Amino acid sequence: MDREERGAIFENLVVADIPLDPAPLARVIGQLRFGTLSVLASGDDAAQAYMKALSEEYPFVEQGVEQALRFTAGQPVQHTEIGRLWRLRSHDRQTLVALNNGALTLETTEYLGRTSFCDELARLAGIFQEVTRVPAYSRVAIRYTNRLQGPETLGRLTELVHSELLGLVGVDAGPGVDLAYTLSQAQLSFGEARSLLVQYGRLPAGATFDPTIEPAPEPNWVLDLDSYQEFPDARSGLAADPESVKDAAVACAERAHTFFRWAVTEKFLTHFGGRP
Repeated sequence: MDREERGAIFENLVVADIPLDPAPLARVIGQLRFGTLSVLASGDDAAQAYMKALSEEYPFVEQGVEQALRFTAGQPVQHTEIGRLWRLRSHDRQTLVALNNGALTLETTEYLGRTSFCDELARLAGIFQEVTRVPAYSRVAIRYTNRLQGPETLGRLTELVHSELLGLVGVDAGPGVDLAYTLSQAQLSFGEARSLLVQYGRLPAGATFDPTIEPAPEPNWVLDLDSYQEFPDARSGLAADPESVKDAAVACAERAHTFFRWAVTEKFLTHFGGRP
């Protein structure tokens, strides 16, 4: 199918999910950012109340501090503490809720679909609003990291992914020449401070394009979709109520899903257990 037949990437939003089993997702992240809150800066009481409210679903907790690293020529690396960090994990430890004084993050390796994930992010936001009285959010984001690996899957990559996302992958480089690494990045803007950052390419074993993502033990191809909306004016941020959060999160997820469906072929969907 060529570009003309496929049409513009965002000619129409692709809303319907096609469940994949196993889905090639390394992780999914939803994040809400906010200005520094006095209730979190003044002590641990609000954070403790939030953790208690989530303890049934997220019984395991890790507490620590965030640090910034400063590099100066000829000087040792300097570590600067920038704030407290709380991490809550689910019973199976596959889902994480992280909180610092600036962001609320939901991360999972067990993605059950857009509706379930955005519902949970909205629920977490609702409890957070009750505890902290956060007035608004300055940024909402949904990020999907897809990873394809294994000799069979990588051997069929040119069938599974459309050529615009492959670059040199699948090109004959000549005898004795292997493509060790290729990574591309693009950002699409939609107006109203809405954007989609796309990163894609082939990585060797043990390499990663993001230090927060665990490297794979074998060569792999990645498609990372970071869909977000920013609210730079504090007077007109994203309302902190659960319904507003859910609507904004779903919109981000739909943009990422639309690009994903444009990037992959029907053979990709069937290869990963879907029914197009």
